[in-house]
Amino acid sequence: MRYLTISEFGSFLGLSGAKLIVKDKNGNQWQTPLSRLRSIRIEKKGVSLSSDLLLSCASRGIRLYFCDWKGCSVATVQGDNQKGIVSIRQHQFEFCDSIKCVSLAVEIIKTKIKNQRAVLLYFGKYLKKSDLSLWELCSSSVSKLEQILSNVCEATIIERVELYRAEWQSVLLGIEGTCANIYWNTLINCHLLPKSFKLREGRGSTELTNAALNYGYSILESYVWSALDNTGLEIFKGIFHKNHPGRASLVMDFMEEYRAWVVDRNIIKLRFQLADAVQLDSNLKRAISESINDTMASKINWHGKNLKLENIMQRQAYKFAGCIIGETKYKGYKFKW
Repeated sequence: MRYLTISEFGSFLGLSGAKLIVKDKNGNQWQTPLSRLRSIRIEKKGVSLSSDLLLSCASRGIRLYFCDWKGCSVATVQGDNQKGIVSIRQHQFEFCDSIKCVSLAVEIIKTKIKNQRAVLLYFGKYLKKSDLSLWELCSSSVSKLEQILSNVCEATIIERVELYRAEWQSVLLGIEGTCANIYWNTLINCHLLPKSFKLREGRGSTELTNAALNYGYSILESYVWSALDNTGLEIFKGIFHKNHPGRASLVMDFMEEYRAWVVDRNIIKLRFQLADAVQLDSNLKRAISESINDTMASKINWHGKNLKLENIMQRQAYKFAGCIIGETKYKGYKFKW
């Protein structure tokens, strides 16, 4: 258990030696060594914590995220020993305010599209066995994504900026939006999502599948936040997501390439459970949380090594930071389907 989520009203979190103690409102107790934890997400009001636990978490580098009713982090507690390095942030601000960041932004969006393609191919292999017409539809969408990918590079982005006198972020996000429409429409038309899902909606959506996706993204956000925070980067200074007060724009940037495989794929796997549900209750949240945590804990190939995805994400975050300060070239992680 690396990432703990508390979603029950009346829970208490305390400390016993080097162990975290969790008690629910009925007096039931559960414990785990602090050495096994990296973060704690608190998603419900009425949860209390001891000051001893806060001090121990701070000294061990365990982050505590306090979330609102949508599952989005609104407050973070971490130790003072995790402050960023000033020189890294100086490089970051210079990089993000220059045209040099276009190539990095293009790489992120291209990797996102590749991983959306991987999700379609992942479920397409099952459609091929059960319904050839749906498989052909899925295969056609994959071809469309591949065609767009073949035309996306830094040079074409700059060319379109000069042609239309637009900001390069808008041009790039327009390409991303086109691919997103192909991707989500394919999932709908191939019946890979519940019938209630008609359109992808962001935070605040009352439609159950959209709410489940948004909840899953909030969990992924915690993983990405931790990985980027460890690099010393300023998470509120984005590359292509524009800066807004209170929005961790760099987190939004970096998590793009993980959304489809880590969250969308798991929500699709839970589609029958979602179809039978009335609301996003604690049982459904637990199922989503466990499936995402299992994905992050699964071992996959990274440069010839079998590593947990959470460790791959951290290494990718360091490479991401290295690109920003001009030491390395960043290459996004493409999932194998």
